[in-house]
Amino acid sequence: YRAIPVNSSSSLKDYSTDTRKYYKRHILKEKVKEKYNEAILMGQIVETLLMEPDEFDNLFFLSSCADIPGGMMLDFVVSLVKHTMKATDIEGVVTVDFLDLAERAHEEAGYKLKLESVIKKFDGSDAEVYYKELCTVEYNKLKVVTPQNVNNATQIVNELKDNPITSIVVNLKSGPTFEVINQMKISGFHIDGMPMKSMLDKVIINHTHKTIQFYDLKCTWSVEKFYKDYYLYRRSYIQAFVYYKALQHLTEAEEKYAGYTVDLPKFIVCDSINYYSPLIYELDTEDLKDAYNGFEARGYKYQGVRDIIKNLHWAIDSNKWNISRENFQNNGLVKLK
Repeated sequence: YRAIPVNSSSSLKDYSTDTRKYYKRHILKEKVKEKYNEAILMGQIVETLLMEPDEFDNLFFLSSCADIPGGMMLDFVVSLVKHTMKATDIEGVVTVDFLDLAERAHEEAGYKLKLESVIKKFDGSDAEVYYKELCTVEYNKLKVVTPQNVNNATQIVNELKDNPITSIVVNLKSGPTFEVINQMKISGFHIDGMPMKSMLDKVIINHTHKTIQFYDLKCTWSVEKFYKDYYLYRRSYIQAFVYYKALQHLTEAEEKYAGYTVDLPKFIVCDSINYYSPLIYELDTEDLKDAYNGFEARGYKYQGVRDIIKNLHWAIDSNKWNISRENFQNNGLVKLK
């Protein structure tokens, strides 16, 4: 799925919020590191344990480190990992001598201590363990997690399964009248001429009523302020609209789903520290229209999927990534307010 070279709700979000990130990640195919966010990481672990527990070892690396290094030693380790990865061939063999790599990392970390002294502190310490773990993580494209992370995520999963608000949804299994699909992958559909793909957390297909309902799982610090702190801030409306269109395509492309109605999107929102009760947020038809057309909330204008795709088409066709379509068409003249 990830190898299919078309856009998704995530890439549309990238383009709408940071065209440079989109250009580097989706045009140049460079790796773009995201800022560490505990709630997002927790959401990824919860989603895997809940939806695809067998995939855990393919996505995460469980750290055995007692203490992660800090200060200059952390800078040294991070730089050492970077240079080690650059020197690693496709067989996983490091082609540059360790001392040469350490010398480069030592210089980048800004140490005043001599390299020999730094290596003496590094050898046999948690810093060395952490370095080896990070190399494994980088080479295998995994995310490093701690036992505490996994324990917290397990508690959140248990809450989702036991809580009366969410238990009916998350525990539902396929049967004679229901088809339940976790991490459903859909590709081959278009929105305004843009080829798209989607992976939906949970899809429930009711064969009796001929309806298709999808749920997306979100893990956040503020469950009861989801609209402002997550839905708007992280542009989740883009995801809701794209997923809705993906399922509409399914009803047109798959004969067995012909005539089925796609219900409006719903978000299952859980607390990343498992204090607040999970909630289910429902979109209405106006929310879906806003997601496509754009809207204003709390004094800020949010660009809809229609204009994001229109602007992305222009950027791809013109190969212009350092200026918006609107500012280019206005010859760089921008009204202050």
